[in-house]
Amino acid sequence: MSTKKIFSGISPVVIMGVKNLLESEGIECFEINKSDSSYVGLLGEIELYVDESQVEKAQNVLKTFKSE
Repeated sequence: MSTKKIFSGISPVVIMGVKNLLESEGIECFEINKSDSSYVGLLGEIELYVDESQVEKAQNVLKTFKSE
């Protein structure tokens, strides 16, 4: 399975919302938290990845999310 990063951010709340949105559309995703727990929101990001076969669908869902 090959994956691609589809979204990243520093806010766990935003990441959770995007992850829930993708999953509600039937898109499986997982996150990698690269943030420094000592400096939450300052150093590093949380990244969301999807399977390459679902990248286009995920990008369309995210376009709707970003336009709202």
